Amino acid sequence: MARLAALAAAALAGLMLADCAGGSFGQAGLSLPTDGVQTVSDAADSLVAHRTTASQKAQAAIAVTDGFGSFVREIGADQRSLAGRAGRNVAARTLRDYTVERDGKRILSASELVQRGRAYCQSGAGYLAGGIPSLDRTFGWQSGVFSGGSRGTDSRGSAIWSANASGAVLQGSIGSLSIAPNAHTAACPANAPAFIVRGGTSANAFTMPISMEFRRGELVNLSVVNARFASGDTLEVATRSDRQSAQVRGVIMNGRSELGTFVTNASGDGTLTITSSGAQYTIGDWIVVGI
Repeated sequence: MARLAALAAAALAGLMLADCAGGSFGQAGLSLPTDGVQTVSDAADSLVAHRTTASQKAQAAIAVTDGFGSFVREIGADQRSLAGRAGRNVAARTLRDYTVERDGKRILSASELVQRGRAYCQSGAGYLAGGIPSLDRTFGWQSGVFSGGSRGTDSRGSAIWSANASGAVLQGSIGSLSIAPNAHTAACPANAPAFIVRGGTSANAFTMPISMEFRRGELVNLSVVNARFASGDTLEVATRSDRQSAQVRGVIMNGRSELGTFVTNASGDGTLTITSSGAQYTIGDWIVVGI
C-alpha cells in the first residue's frame, strides 16, 4: 500500500540523513508537565534559540517507548492465544481487537498473526484514545514483522519470539486517530499490513531487533539491541530477572544525549522519565498513558 511504502521510504530517508549528519544512534531541576499550553521548562527553553523544548523531548521519548511497546504488547497477546493451542506446526491465523483500560485511558488496537511452524508474520495498529492532554497529542502506531519472524517452543512451556520488527509511530491532535483495515493477503512473508492508523500528522519510522522469552505464559526476558528511529533516536532494552518477577529497563538516546529511561514490570506497567526535565509519565500495558 502507498502508506506503507511512504513509511518505509521515510525510515530509509531518515536513517540515511542521520548517518550523513554524523549522528550516532544508540539537568538538574524538576519540571513536571501541566495541562497548559506549555510547560515551565518550555518557557525557559524558548529563551535560547534552537533549544529543543521539554515538551518536544517528551514527545520524542514517548514515541520511542510506544513504538517498542506496541510490538511487545501484541506479541504478548499472541503468546497467550497460542500457548494452549495444539498442532504447533499447522498454519494458523489469528485476528484480534485488543483494547485495555489503564488509569482511565483506553488503548485501542487490532492485529493479525500468521504462523506456519516456527515462522510467523505479524502486524498491528493502534492508538491511545484520549491522548495526553498535557502535550495536546495523541500517539498511535503501525508495527509488525513482515518476514523473518521466529517462534521456538520446548516441552517445559517456554517460547522465544525473535524478529527484526519495523513500523512507525504517528502523532496527531487529540481525537484525530482511528484504525482501519487494510487490503492485503494474509500470508507469510506478508506484502502489506493488516491494519493502518488514519489521521496522523507526522510519522516516525523505526526498525527494532527484538527477542522475547516467555515461560509458562510469563515474560521472563526481553532484549532490544540498537533499535533505530528515523528521528535519529535509538533504544536499548534489557531485562533483570529474579525469582519473583522480571524488570524491563530501556534507555532512549539521540546521539550522545540521553532523552529518557523507562522501567516496567513483566506486564508492561511502569514509568517513563524524561532525562532533561525529570518529568514522569505512566506506562500501562507497554503504552505511555499519561502523567
